[in-house]
Amino acid sequence: MTTLIANEAVQSFLGQAREKTEIRGADGRLLGTFEPRKETEEELYERARKLFDLDELKRRKSTDQEGFTIDQVMEHLNSLESRQ
Repeated sequence: MTTLIANEAVQSFLGQAREKTEIRGADGRLLGTFEPRKETEEELYERARKLFDLDELKRRKSTDQEGFTIDQVMEHLNSLESRQ
């Protein structure tokens, strides 16, 4: 297998692909296919950990304010759509 090193422009271009994608030239000719690398389970968990704020969770848990169920949220959103 041959390895090519992508510059920033190519990386940005290929970064748009979310699944196996055909890459075509300006003339429509198929140049090849590109399949983006899938994140490993460990990488997914690491990304989720970075989004999780334990201090914010503790702050919210310490309040007396109750949350809403998904059914309540969906009912509210549906009521907003029916008003339009």
